[in-house]
Amino acid sequence: MLWKRTIILWSGYAIVLTIAIFTLLVASTATAEEIKIGGTGNALGAMRLLAIAFGQQNPDVNVLVLPSLGSSGAVKAVPKGAIDIGLSSRPLTEDETAHGAISVEYARTLLVFAVPMASKVTAITTDQLVDIYSGKLLNWPDGSFIHPVLRQPGDDNTRQVRNISPAMGNALSVVEQRQGIPFAMTDQEAANKIESIPGALGVTTLALIISENRQLRALTLDGVEPTVTNAVSGSYPHHKHLFLITLLKPSAAVQRFTAFIQSSAGREILTRTGHWMP
Repeated sequence: MLWKRTIILWSGYAIVLTIAIFTLLVASTATAEEIKIGGTGNALGAMRLLAIAFGQQNPDVNVLVLPSLGSSGAVKAVPKGAIDIGLSSRPLTEDETAHGAISVEYARTLLVFAVPMASKVTAITTDQLVDIYSGKLLNWPDGSFIHPVLRQPGDDNTRQVRNISPAMGNALSVVEQRQGIPFAMTDQEAANKIESIPGALGVTTLALIISENRQLRALTLDGVEPTVTNAVSGSYPHHKHLFLITLLKPSAAVQRFTAFIQSSAGREILTRTGHWMP
C-alpha cells in the first residue's frame, strides 16, 4: 500500500538523518580541543561553573577540570604539560618561573572556619579556637563534643591558620599530636568530613562552600561576619589569593579561556560564588 511505503521511506530517512547527526556530533567532539585544569581544591567548584559557561559559548573547546591536585601539584604539572592551566593559592617563585610558566592572580576568597549546617553554632572567637585546638575547650555550648578536622601541617590553609597568632600556632601544634583527630588530604575531603562528622569544626573557603553547594556554615569570627564586603574592607582579615598558572606562551584555546575568566560573564560567576577580583 502507498501509505505503508511512504511510512517506510520516511522511517528510513529519519534513521539515516539521525545517524548523520550523531556522526557529526561525534566528529565535532573528537576534534574539539581539550584544556585540562587542576590544582587547589578551593578553586575547583567555581572553575567547573566557568568551564560550563565557557563551553556553551565555545563548543570547539572541551574544558576538563580534574580532581584536586593541590597548589604544589599544579605548579609541577603545568611545565611538564600534564595540565594546561594550574590553580594555585600562591604565586610562582622565581625558580619555578624559570621552567617556562607564569602565574596571574585572578580572584580572592575568604578563609573561614566552618561547621555542619545542622549545628546551632554561628560564631566563634580566636581565643575559643585556641582553646579548642589546644584541648582546653572540648564541648560546644549544647554539650556535644567538638571534633576539629585538620589538614596536613604543610597545607596552605593550615599555614594561614597557624599565622593568625603565636597562640594559634602553638595550639595547632598541640592538636596535631592528639589521638583520634580526623585529618583530610584535600580541600574536598575536608569539606566532606566537616559536613558529615557531628560536632565538626574545620577550615575551608567561602568559594568552596558556595560553588559546591556545601551544607556548611561559615562562622562569624571575633564578631565579624565572613562576607566579601567585610573582606574587601579589611574588617574580616583572612582570605586566600587564587592564581592561574600557564605556560609563558599558552595555546590559543587557553588564552580564550583565561580571557573568559576576566570577562564580565566570568567575573559574574566568580562574584556569585564568593570571590572578589584583585
